[in-house]
Formats: sequence, structure tokens, C-alpha cells
Amino acid sequence: MDRLLHWSIANAQGDKEAAAKAGAPDPKLLQQLFGGGPDEPALMREAMAVITNPEATVENKLVAFDNFEMLIENLDNANNIENLRLWAPLIGVLESKEEQLRECALSVVGTAVQNNEKSQNNFLKHDGAMKKIIELARTDSESPQVRTKAFYALSNLVRHNKDASALFVDNGGLEIMTPALKHQEASEKMKIRALALLTSVLTSVSVDEKFLDRIREDKILEASLEHLVPSANPYLIDRVLNLLALLKGSGAKFDADELTKIRESFATLRPVKDQLNEDDYNAVKEMLD
Repeated sequence: MDRLLHWSIANAQGDKEAAAKAGAPDPKLLQQLFGGGPDEPALMREAMAVITNPEATVENKLVAFDNFEMLIENLDNANNIENLRLWAPLIGVLESKEEQLRECALSVVGTAVQNNEKSQNNFLKHDGAMKKIIELARTDSESPQVRTKAFYALSNLVRHNKDASALFVDNGGLEIMTPALKHQEASEKMKIRALALLTSVLTSVSVDEKFLDRIREDKILEASLEHLVPSANPYLIDRVLNLLALLKGSGAKFDADELTKIRESFATLRPVKDQLNEDDYNAVKEMLD
């Protein structure tokens, strides 16, 4: 960079001797500074070409995934995944034998569809894609990192999207909640992601008696309340409180046994009250008063 600065000053002053002494700048550096390189859609294609190249090393594929995800953090680039026909190869990586690649693919899906209805709907065009992610979240033999990323991707797919939530439920998505919440070896992060997924579903489904019966039948509410204890991670407690507040705000009616359990669990939270989300804490308190 210093050589480029010296060369540009000498060149601007017409000092050929000084310019020659400084040496000509690297053409690649000039290209990076002043444009003329590949545009972002081209970079996305190039990254996916590496990711799907059977001859590329896992290390190079991971670098390509990092580059791809950085690009699709931009909304226009995320929407361009469909235009560039890159959804199919990306979804294909979900079946990779390499755990790290499955994790990266899930992360990219989650980032691309986050608060992005257009990309959510583009993803839904691919038959079986939602089910693949549900199965990755469900499978006990899958790594915690992959399962956590699967919950992340699902949460962003269904949030404020009725079609995605309906497809999630139709493919047995609710059935993955309780095992994740009750799994002895599941990380707190995965449980937090699982509860985040459930609250995302609530943003786009009708919380009627049929839905409540379903989450009772699958013991989702029961499994969630097990984490309403002062020894739990405060973020996990917050997720449960947020779930209860959202259910109540949606018009849900808890039965007597559920209210008793909620009341007993809630009473134990007083010592950690200051660590919790004030709005959700007060919403549940008001519900119980």
C-alpha cells in the first residue's frame, strides 16, 4: 500500500524517475481498490462452485462458505440465490458426509431467510427441503452444532410466514421440540434455539384450541416449564417466559393443572428476577395474579 501511495504521488507530479523507483503497483491491488473485479453475483457463483466441487478440500469449502454467507447477509444477494439457481446446490449440501459442511449450509439458509419473506418463499419452492432440516434437528446421532444450526434455520424460515409454518407442522416439526428440550445431553444453546423456533411458529399460526391440544399432546408446554427454575440459564428462562407471554397474548387458555405448575415454577424465580426480561416477567406475573 505504501508503494502504491509513493507511485501515485510521483505519477501525479509527473516525476517519472520517482515513479519508476517506486515501482508499478500490483494490478490485483488496483482492481480491489478501484473496482473492475467480479461482481457479487459472480462471487456467489464462484463460492458455490468450490462448495460443490468434489475435488476441493473441506478447508477450501469452509472458506467458500464463509465468503458466501458474508455476501448473502446483504438482502439483495440473499434474494439472488434464487435468480442464480443456487438454492438447489445449497440444499444438497445438507446431505454432505462432512458435519462442518452441513452446519455451514444450515447457517447460510438461516441467514438468507432471516426477516426476508421473499427468500423464505423461494426456499419453500424446493420440495423436501424443509423436511431435510427438520430431520437434522431431530436426529439424536447428529452433532449438537448441526442440530443447533438446524433449529436456527427453521426458526428464521417460519417466522411471520404462514406457509412455512404450515409446512413445518405438516412435516412433524412440532414433534422435534420436546425431545430437544428434555434431552439430557443437549446444550443450553440448542434448547434456547428450540424455544426460539416455537415462538417463531406462534408468529404465524392460529393459536386455537386445536393448536393448544397439539402442543399438550406432544408435551411441549410440559417440557418447556421444566426450565422455569432459577438454576437454569437466564436466557433459557427468558425464552420460556416469552413463550408463556405469547401464548397468553394469543388468547390461549391454560387449564387448572397448567396454571398451578406455572405459578409454582414462577414463584421460584424471584431470586433471579433482575436477570430476566422485565416485560415477559411482568406479563406472566399479570397472567397469574
